[in-house]
Amino acid sequence: MKYKKIPKDYFTTILDRLTRFEPAYIRYSRVINDIINKFYLENHKNNLDINEKINISCQIFNNSLQSGTDSNYLNELFINLEDKYFMKNELSYQYLSTRFNINQMINEIEYNNKLPQNLIWLKSIVDSKEDIFKLREKKSLLYPIEKIILCEGQTEELLLETVCKLFDLDFKKSGIKVISAGGKNQVARKFYQMIEYTKLPFFVLLDKDAIKIHDIIKPKLRPIDSLYIINSGEFEDLFPNEILLNAINSIHTNDFQCILNDFDCDVSMVNNLENIYKKYGFGDFKKAEFARLLAKYIEKNNCYDTLHKSEFYNIVKTMNSNSISFTS
Repeated sequence: MKYKKIPKDYFTTILDRLTRFEPAYIRYSRVINDIINKFYLENHKNNLDINEKINISCQIFNNSLQSGTDSNYLNELFINLEDKYFMKNELSYQYLSTRFNINQMINEIEYNNKLPQNLIWLKSIVDSKEDIFKLREKKSLLYPIEKIILCEGQTEELLLETVCKLFDLDFKKSGIKVISAGGKNQVARKFYQMIEYTKLPFFVLLDKDAIKIHDIIKPKLRPIDSLYIINSGEFEDLFPNEILLNAINSIHTNDFQCILNDFDCDVSMVNNLENIYKKYGFGDFKKAEFARLLAKYIEKNNCYDTLHKSEFYNIVKTMNSNSISFTS
């Protein structure tokens, strides 16, 4: 068999794709086809059936590694998590029979904080003999996942975890994964798509103006799912003026300082922020960039007392009222 070994600097990419939150038939087929296309050198590669692709990619995968322990623990764990996360699919279990020496590949990648969260989790469970659920809570690993929060955009994805931690709801310790749909109009499509294969409960968060999206999603909600519409307006409207004022002034310390009177109660918070940035010459207001900076400000300054009086209290309460608990 003609092939070239997978270079070590590509191990992280393969392991990341192999362990994302997707059914096995999606993630394994992606990895196996990638290995065949990039590293298998025979001319007839386009005529291979699934079993041939599995066998060839497995040989290339394992032969690219140094000699080491070939443990089946992770392969068995992936099967158990497939049962926990996803609807039964025979093709998934066919792919999961692949005997990739994942344990050895994990041992050969360099551990650092820039690794994707799923690889930090894998490194931790390979290096530890602890129960995976206790390990998740102990090291804030996110995995195994227990619940999905589906939101409209990146702002929610960047800020929800930070805010909820103030209410003693730690997403990574509890196994709560936040997924951004990429915009209001994509939420229903993403929800319909994911509940076709996902067993886990959803908490869907929508802005106040997403009534049509609410009406599309509601008939498909399962007993384990929750749907919440933000009464305050958009997600940014949940944050009290005081917090945003102090955050802006702490971010732009060498510039002019804005004041509470700069906030107009008759316009949305996003429009307020755009107007403030324009008025004081802070540059263009970029929602995602500001969300990252706001998250850091909240982490540093513990805004619990102020946020506890906001609608965030009801949002967290609704998250926790779901019939599915955040445990194994």
